[in-house]
Amino acid sequence: MNSCFPTLLVWSMSLIFSVQSNDTYGYLGSALYLHLNVENILNSSDFLLKKDTTLVFKVNKAVSKFYQEYRNRTVIYPNGTIRFNEARATDSGHYIVEMFDESGTMLHKAAHSVIIIESVVEGVLGSSALFHLKNKTHGTEMKWNKGGAVVASLRNGYSRYFGYYENRAQIFENGTLRLHKIQENDLGIYTVNVIDKDGNNAYIEYAELLISNLTELPCLYGATACSVTFFNEHMDGRNISDAKWKKGENSVAEFKGPTPCYYEEYGSRAEIFMNGTLRLDRTLKTDTGNYSVEFFDNKIKQKWITQLFIMDAVSQPVLKYSCLPDGEVQFYCSVENGSDPVFQWSLNGNPLDGDSVRKHVLVVYNDSGSLVCSALNHVSKKQSDLVSFTCAGRRRMNSVIWYVVAVIVGIAVFVFIPAVAMHKRSNTNPQPLTNLMVLTPVPQQEDEMPDHPSPTEDRVCTTATELSTFTY
Repeated sequence: MNSCFPTLLVWSMSLIFSVQSNDTYGYLGSALYLHLNVENILNSSDFLLKKDTTLVFKVNKAVSKFYQEYRNRTVIYPNGTIRFNEARATDSGHYIVEMFDESGTMLHKAAHSVIIIESVVEGVLGSSALFHLKNKTHGTEMKWNKGGAVVASLRNGYSRYFGYYENRAQIFENGTLRLHKIQENDLGIYTVNVIDKDGNNAYIEYAELLISNLTELPCLYGATACSVTFFNEHMDGRNISDAKWKKGENSVAEFKGPTPCYYEEYGSRAEIFMNGTLRLDRTLKTDTGNYSVEFFDNKIKQKWITQLFIMDAVSQPVLKYSCLPDGEVQFYCSVENGSDPVFQWSLNGNPLDGDSVRKHVLVVYNDSGSLVCSALNHVSKKQSDLVSFTCAGRRRMNSVIWYVVAVIVGIAVFVFIPAVAMHKRSNTNPQPLTNLMVLTPVPQQEDEMPDHPSPTEDRVCTTATELSTFTY
């Protein structure tokens, strides 16, 4: 696999006196490549590179030397390219290249402007973006510019806004600039000039505004020890030459021009394509996570994100059952391997629905039949063997229940019907209550015997007919 060191561009040209080069941009903390457009520097008799008035690098009679802070972080290549490691804000400025022959005649002179971008601000079209100052030393005046146009200024607490930024910009006391309703032409480099109380330029900071478009794609699932492909259905046939893939904040792979490069473990099991597709082979559980790809489309930074889940495929399920005492049949569907399986059941050829049947235990009320279960997850599906079952317990239980019901009904018939009949007879011949009267027996002398015996003491009520038989 290719390494991820950028390919150095070899620029060659004939020696020309007084050449003005384009601006060179670098990012704070990253490597800065300054192409001087001069070959055979290390073999020249007299070569100088200065930043303003500070000497950076010198070659005298093929002996090269770096000066001051540049000694331990600068590399020069034979093609005239200089690399500054870990670019600093102080690397911004004007660089002068001078080259002389052995007689001291100047052969080449060129000026290079280096701009170190200290912060990159990402905004979304139509939203707001904030530009913060890295340097916390505030002057009496702060002025934000984009190109040659003034955006906003703050002087002695009084803010002003210019041009079409007038209704879309806001500057705060600490120098922070806010842009509202971002438009596509807001892309670019912004500078802030901080002026001290004496009117001197205290420092300059550079910030770059990138406009991004974030697209969230559906989740992606893959099986362990297999291959998975990202973003292959979203490029609409376009090719990209500058893209970067990440897992979280860690780089996976990227294109530097047409050359692909890979990072760390992905060098042996990843492959990227010009249409933005990333393929990951021999997947591991640890590959689970958030993935993104970034690329530019008409100066808009596109970022697509998705979430990958690596799962173990399910093994073939094993189906067992047991007959319960109340006549129910309980089934168990189990798998030896598989991540987060769910289950499906089919009874006598008919699929069963509902949340309860997605579990590995199922209870049915059929005393016989055939059943099959399936285990599945996002990456696999397996089905058990068909199992036929018969449970007699439910039939025996049904017989007992019907016997008990018959006995209860029989008892009810023999007890309830006579009671109803007697109740009806008593209601058809009621006794007259108006002829009842209370009798009080006449006291007898001890030597007198009645002609007729008296009524017994426990008889209280009698009828008029019975009274006519008594003799006093």
